[in-house]
Amino acid sequence: MSEVHVIGQILGASGFPESSVFCKWKVQMGSAWRVLQGDHEGQTQIDEPSDEPIANWCHPIDLHFATKGLQGWPKFHLQVWHQDVYGRNELYSYGFCHVPTSPGLHEIDCVTWRPKGSLIEELKTQFIGGSAQLK
Repeated sequence: MSEVHVIGQILGASGFPESSVFCKWKVQMGSAWRVLQGDHEGQTQIDEPSDEPIANWCHPIDLHFATKGLQGWPKFHLQVWHQDVYGRNELYSYGFCHVPTSPGLHEIDCVTWRPKGSLIEELKTQFIGGSAQLK
């Protein structure tokens, strides 16, 4: 049985229209994989940058996997959320990135996206918040 160690961090985010963002993450893997140690899902803290449009999280990740095969290589699923002044959480975007298959130091940029809703959903987003979400 082979083992894979993933040690790293979720550094932060940029390009979002508001501050006070945080990230929920989860590792998805195939049925031949299992987590021996570490959390396979988590959430960063909320960062409120004062003068830069960049959220800094520096959220640590330390995972130890065992696998019987290479199919179903692990990947990270990310959701970026915004918390407003009333403590309400609004989903901003989704993203995913694969764990690198080669050893070494890697820097991975994960581009995120959000589903475009119908005209009515987009108007609701503009006036009362919230956004279209995947089911």
